[in-house]
Amino acid sequence: MKKHVKMILTALLFVFVLTPAVKANAAVVTPATPGGLGIYSQEGSKVGLVWNLDNNLPNYSSAYIDFGFEVTVTTLKNKSIAVIDKNTAYNSYDSDFGTKDNKVMLIVNNSKLKTQGFKFKVRSYVYDENQQKVYSAYSAEKVIIPRPTIKSKKMVGNKVKLTFNKVTGAKNYTIYLSSNNGKSFKKIGTTKKTTYTITKKLKRYTNYYVYVQANGVKYKGKKNNSTKPMDKGSNSSGFYIRVVYR
Repeated sequence: MKKHVKMILTALLFVFVLTPAVKANAAVVTPATPGGLGIYSQEGSKVGLVWNLDNNLPNYSSAYIDFGFEVTVTTLKNKSIAVIDKNTAYNSYDSDFGTKDNKVMLIVNNSKLKTQGFKFKVRSYVYDENQQKVYSAYSAEKVIIPRPTIKSKKMVGNKVKLTFNKVTGAKNYTIYLSSNNGKSFKKIGTTKKTTYTITKKLKRYTNYYVYVQANGVKYKGKKNNSTKPMDKGSNSSGFYIRVVYR
């Protein structure tokens, strides 16, 4: 599944179909506030943040069709992790910045993103006739709880022992397993530890994928589980069964 996610993350190009539109009478129109924030995928500390694409952005300025986004990422305690500026003029061939299913996607790679909950917000911008940025309002903040990253898988007889990283504030962890190449996953157990032994009967000559969900991370009085990504197999890890010991 990691191979699958990497293919998605490295195949991004920023491509827009600019449909005919009437220019605003004013020199520049303030962009609309971005919405639809979430995550597309996760691979360890590499997270694909997404939000809705406003196809009118190239038309908000009568001087320039270029536009961009400012993304602010913080911990749940409001400590800064990253502030990222991406501009279509200078980042049009950036493999970490692009569109997918009418969403803007930005890949952020930071070790803090896999061990704790975090939040992000986005504002877009266009340029006026003096090449000065005209910003939209900030979006509402989106809280993201990462899936724990599986660090090791060890065969013990006909069982598989998993070890994964801790997510700060998680009360327990739920393990999901797929036996059909990651097309669907089923819950197989829950643990309070950062280890789990798969005791489910495993078939020979079968590829399995497994991911872990962190549960019960508190933020503003609400308990949060790992955020569900658009790519359902995100941060999963695979193993192949050749022999089943009896």
